[in-house]
Amino acid sequence: MKPKWNVKRMKRNQITKIVVAIGLLLLLVASAAGSVRATPAYSGGDTDECGNSGCHDTLGTLTLASNSTSLSATTGEPFVLRIDAGNGAEWIAVQTTWADNSQFSISEMVIEDDSTNDTNAALGEITVDITFTPLSPGNLTIRVWTAAGSDLASSLDVAVTVTGQTITTTPPPEPLDLVGIWRLLMIIIPVVTGVILLILGIVAFRSNEQSR
Repeated sequence: MKPKWNVKRMKRNQITKIVVAIGLLLLLVASAAGSVRATPAYSGGDTDECGNSGCHDTLGTLTLASNSTSLSATTGEPFVLRIDAGNGAEWIAVQTTWADNSQFSISEMVIEDDSTNDTNAALGEITVDITFTPLSPGNLTIRVWTAAGSDLASSLDVAVTVTGQTITTTPPPEPLDLVGIWRLLMIIIPVVTGVILLILGIVAFRSNEQSR
């Protein structure tokens, strides 16, 4: 029979190893969460505007401008707005659920800094030409948001007076949200890996102690 002091020592060692394993798991989770870049609301089902509580509500830092903030247009005839974001901007988004954006066909709905659609090579600055095609007449508002980490955001409204007849279109299928999938996997995979390693570690430690 093993001395009691030796058994207690083995139990303490086992507890220490388990605590270390749990600590590593928490570190993995924290690293995964920290590696996900903040983005504006941008995908199907994510309809909150930046600036609301819980979604990039720190204003006054990022810059956002357009070559026009008031114009006239005709249904079915496209026009182009050049959007410039800066001072650390990471994303520009133009979602159909914001203001009257659903009354336009929009060529670019989400633009990331330094992506192929960003014509400004400087980091933290985005320039993009977005084509809008009016679908219905009226005094309409196009709303654009830019966002970055630390809950930074800024918005821009463009007033558009549209004349002509309403155009009925069939909306295209929702694009695959690759960024959203990536963000989800960056959180799930380290957690699952950590849990598996924790379980295997506990089993291995117990088997090792029993074999002594």
